[in-house]
Amino acid sequence: MKGAIIQQMTTMDTTINHAVIARLIEDCYKEEDMDKKVQILYKINSLLPKTCCVNIPSLITNDYIDTTLYRIEQNIHGITASTWSQMGNQS
Repeated sequence: MKGAIIQQMTTMDTTINHAVIARLIEDCYKEEDMDKKVQILYKINSLLPKTCCVNIPSLITNDYIDTTLYRIEQNIHGITASTWSQMGNQS
């Protein structure tokens, strides 16, 4: 029982973290100032699970940021779908 509670708490934290990351991605897409976009990208990267972190190069273009944000979104959607299907299987 204790393991199930810990798993549920971890799943809730993951879901909340995904919501925060999704909001930051949206903010980053809308941001026009390149320095701020880079700061948001670093923040997003710091919130990602280690397995999903991006190696950010020293020279970053706007296209690189948009492509990276898109890939992160795809990973988040995959992780979220997997998490929710696992929760449904626990019932």
